Amino acid sequence: MSICLQIAKALDVDNSPLPLRISWYRLGAMLGTEMTPNPHPPHTLEDFELELQSLRGAVLTMGQIALDMVGEIGRLLQHNQKLDVSEAKGREKDLDQLEAEIDKQAQLILIKYQPVATDLRGVTGAVRIATDLEQIGDDARRISTQASQLEAWIAFDSNRVLEEQWKLSQRALAGTLESFSQHDPDQAAKASGWKREIRKLAKDARNQISKSVTKNQVLATSFVEAVNATHGLENIGLHACSLGEAIVFIETATDRRDRREKNG
Repeated sequence: MSICLQIAKALDVDNSPLPLRISWYRLGAMLGTEMTPNPHPPHTLEDFELELQSLRGAVLTMGQIALDMVGEIGRLLQHNQKLDVSEAKGREKDLDQLEAEIDKQAQLILIKYQPVATDLRGVTGAVRIATDLEQIGDDARRISTQASQLEAWIAFDSNRVLEEQWKLSQRALAGTLESFSQHDPDQAAKASGWKREIRKLAKDARNQISKSVTKNQVLATSFVEAVNATHGLENIGLHACSLGEAIVFIETATDRRDRREKNG
């Protein structure tokens, strides 16, 4: 968690009005990108450049919120700690509002400046990334709301199958967000290549859960929630990989989705 977010928590920013909460997240995202200047040359139109930077800042703000939501799930899976469901719901609303803000801002940029090439990919890619981040937030919130029903399973799960899923999904999300902030298509391509492993871990987790329930009927009460959690963690990981594909497209004009379809 960034220093800005730690300060925000200490000041109880999560219980503050939405604009203040978003401002803190955005500040944390901006500070995280200061060390890596944009490799693309600046525009002669200063207003255009500022609006593009603002769009990227909004995307990074969404990324910081989504990553923090996924990180909270780790508290449940690693330490069986209770989660604040109201906080998760509040952050989900923040993501919804930011997605709408990014969509509106992108449309205005397209109409006002009619960008081409890298700039056009950056604007349309921002909308695509925002959609994936909003869906990651949805999945993280759903897992959080089922946390109390998952406690029995987590206490029993000696193989830590859900925790292993969470670790990979979080790693994929953190990697793609870093690659976006660093303008690094190679790192994004690497993170987007974990889809097969993410799907395999999810399948293995569901098989393990089914076997465990047949041996211990006490776990039947949390069976549905545990299976739902595997699907949610899988979705988070797959959306993170989709972010990586979008970032590669923004930086290099290479659409990795076409490659994926050709390779089956």
